[in-house]
Amino acid sequence: LVTTAAFRRPMASVLSLDYLRSIGIETCAAGLPPATSARIADAQANRAPQAANPKVASQKPQGAPAAALGKLRVLGLHGHAQTASRFKGKIAAITKDSKSLADFHFIDGPFRLPPSASLEGEEGTAEAYTWIDIARAGPLGHGCCEHYAEVGASFDRILAQDFDGIVAFSMGAAVLASLLSHPEHGGHLRDKLKFAAFFSGFIPHDPRLRGWMDDNGVVSGLNTFHCIGESDDEISADKSEELVTSFEGAV
Repeated sequence: LVTTAAFRRPMASVLSLDYLRSIGIETCAAGLPPATSARIADAQANRAPQAANPKVASQKPQGAPAAALGKLRVLGLHGHAQTASRFKGKIAAITKDSKSLADFHFIDGPFRLPPSASLEGEEGTAEAYTWIDIARAGPLGHGCCEHYAEVGASFDRILAQDFDGIVAFSMGAAVLASLLSHPEHGGHLRDKLKFAAFFSGFIPHDPRLRGWMDDNGVVSGLNTFHCIGESDDEISADKSEELVTSFEGAV
């Protein structure tokens, strides 16, 4: 996970009490940097015809304050060649800061990789997981994979969990984004979620998954948070900004 200094806004300060308290109450007022906001506004304007399409994401009324409903159950999805436990450690500041409002649960992707595939290079790391079958996926890196082979196994693993919100990083965020537009499961998932948070997220290059998102149009009625890496060498800022345009009212 890219360090917080590389992001436009510190993760622990923006995805924490203030944001979680805003779920179902009001849009977080932090906003995006002006230059980013301008680029995103232009991109969303170009996508406006899709928003009027009958296939546009279903509207969902804002719910009651989280505190009135008990703690939020938040699912964590790691990036490619990582593990649930390592992702948990990377966002420990977030889980600590929001522990009064949310319980976090982290899962491994369904595809186990050899130790040498670890992106972290951490000594003693014996496990690494991902969300697609890389043996059949073709070239990887920089979010350019064009075939999310066997991604259905990841969809099934995610949908089997019990959660109110999801926090996802990199490829985990790309898988989540496509699942939210899945022709069969997307609508139910959007209605179930109180929020989704994307760290270094991007729209998959897989034509099938990208096609779902194009057909679905701009998602409305779902609180989404996006953390964009300014110096992320793996997922460039423009890829994450493209994902932001898929969600109305994104923070």
